[in-house]
Amino acid sequence: MSNVEGNMGQATKGKTTSDGRERLIDAARGLFLRRGAANVGINKVTETAGVARMTLYNNFPSKEALTEAVYNEMAADTLALLEQASSNCETEASRVEAIFAFYESRTKKPHYRGCPFIHASLQEAEPRGAIYDIVQRYKRGLRDHIRNSLEGTRSRRAELADQIVLLLDGAVTESYLRGVSSPMTAARNAATVLLC
Repeated sequence: MSNVEGNMGQATKGKTTSDGRERLIDAARGLFLRRGAANVGINKVTETAGVARMTLYNNFPSKEALTEAVYNEMAADTLALLEQASSNCETEASRVEAIFAFYESRTKKPHYRGCPFIHASLQEAEPRGAIYDIVQRYKRGLRDHIRNSLEGTRSRRAELADQIVLLLDGAVTESYLRGVSSPMTAARNAATVLLC
């Protein structure tokens, strides 16, 4: 085989692998959001992605590696979308409102099960490991975004960011559990009081 043919074969293989990787991540993401990663087997992921089992193992050495890739991508996507949602807001109050509106829109999606990151971390046997680390980084990123949305001159800015994170966590969880009639509205109103 010539070098040109070999390079073309590698390019095609790389494209197929890349395409297979994305299909696997997209399929796993949808399944994990609906059922939780612990409740989804490899066979269901490959079937949903429409790829052979070998494609999975060509891209990921294990289900754990696939799960990590899914939650890493989901965390990055969520934080990027959150940044975009509040990027044009000129006031502190409107930026915080945009954060609550962003998460409220997610509670209206089909198969909503609360915060997927909290859900993923609770499926771990112990509060440590790769998924737990991803969730911690995501939560720190969320907190940093909230802190940066607050006025720089505000006193106790970091503490207020922590309080808003807690309000959001409670609201997204209650939006699934339905123990409170309007959890996002209640959390948003509490945040408004904190901002005064």
